[in-house]
Amino acid sequence: MQQAPAISRSSLGRTLGAAGWILGIAALVEIIAAGTALVKRSHHGQTLARAGIAAQSNIASQSGIAPQPPATAGHPQQLALTDPFATESTSTPAPKPLAQPTPAPALSKPAPTARPAPALAKPAPTQMASTLPKPTPVEERQVMPESRVDGLVAESRALRARGDTSTAVTRLREAAAISPKNPLVISELAETYEKMDLEDKALDQWRTIYDMGDSAGIYYQAADAKLKAAQLAQGSPATSTSAPAGDNSSVSADANGFQPGSVLALMNLSTVEKPETSDGFKRFTLKIPVKRRPDAKIDVPNVVIQVFLFDQLGDNTIVHTNADVSSHWSTLPADWQAEDIEILDVDYTQAPPEPGKIEEGRHYYGYVVCIYYNKELQDQAADPQGLIKKFPPPLTLPDKQ
Repeated sequence: MQQAPAISRSSLGRTLGAAGWILGIAALVEIIAAGTALVKRSHHGQTLARAGIAAQSNIASQSGIAPQPPATAGHPQQLALTDPFATESTSTPAPKPLAQPTPAPALSKPAPTARPAPALAKPAPTQMASTLPKPTPVEERQVMPESRVDGLVAESRALRARGDTSTAVTRLREAAAISPKNPLVISELAETYEKMDLEDKALDQWRTIYDMGDSAGIYYQAADAKLKAAQLAQGSPATSTSAPAGDNSSVSADANGFQPGSVLALMNLSTVEKPETSDGFKRFTLKIPVKRRPDAKIDVPNVVIQVFLFDQLGDNTIVHTNADVSSHWSTLPADWQAEDIEILDVDYTQAPPEPGKIEEGRHYYGYVVCIYYNKELQDQAADPQGLIKKFPPPLTLPDKQ
């Protein structure tokens, strides 16, 4: 039998060296594989962390709450996102915002989402407001008749001043339809007819006022003077029981000489003659006592006294005087406080005739005096009385233009 050759020592050494190399290479391969897996796992965890933060930021932006990073045990509210295998010079770029955020995974407690603000309900009216009456618009028919009448009278005066007497009559007739027994309206209608030279119609209006008696107030006195002047002009005896206008008394005046509704009255006017001028021209002083009603308080700026003096020419024409006329109060101050009567003195001095305009026979003829308070006629006096007819005073002073 042939004996197997013995294994030499050198062959065994070579075999063991080859096996060692093989084992070393295998171990090196395993180490490289393990390192590769570890690196991949680290990158995967960093990606998940970044995705979680982006999702949390999207949820926070929708709910209006600032995103908070997850807390760690060592550093609460802080999270390191650097790559442990990267070099110190490597930095992690900040994640870019997504155009359309992807929905985040469901959490155990869903984050609150932004909701639209609820619409505010209108406050209900209080009980007090509901019980208040609603305002009612004032209609034309609800206007006080007096206000409408006053407006029509004022309009008629303006129309008459412009010469539009026919329209003025229309307005006064509208006022009379509202207040048929108003002496103011009737007197204005009479004066308008006088300006239209309709004497008969004017006298009919004055008679209507005269028939009212004392209830017509100061307008009764005006009607009395108008009717008596018309009768004197026609040459017939006066049927009125009034005294002469120069005496300034009438049947409608009370015991103290005041007309109904008036606070001032003209007392007995008198003329005091003075020596003539060196040229032989007439001079005199007309004294006008003005009395206030007892217990009446007079606002002096609202008192107006009008004095008209007239001359007669050689052809019997009556004209306003061209004399030198001045006036002053006998005592000052004229305020009707210390005394009930204040006296106004009016001085008259006849003027010499103008060269080339000699008016032969010109001489003083008479006067008309009217007193107003708050623009309303209080009393009047004339001598001779016919001047009231020729130059009738207005019952109400017009407003200054």
